Amino acid sequence: MASQNAPANAKRLLKALIDRGNPVAPEIRISQVAADTGLNEGEIRPAIKYAKAQGWLEDAKFGHTRGWLSIKPSGKAAVKS
Repeated sequence: MASQNAPANAKRLLKALIDRGNPVAPEIRISQVAADTGLNEGEIRPAIKYAKAQGWLEDAKFGHTRGWLSIKPSGKAAVKS
């Protein structure tokens, strides 16, 4: 069931990150925001995986930032659609 809701959950998560001013954040912060928006543990990972597969999220590309993700312009556009 969680994977069926992944598209909606991914958009919900991206919107929450954008609204909170976190377009680049460590995965632990993204998981905290997801939990704050009401996603449970079984929904968070599929939502992130779906967002990555859609090209909405990518690994952050600065310094030595393992485990950080960045919302791509396509992710911002997906939230608005």
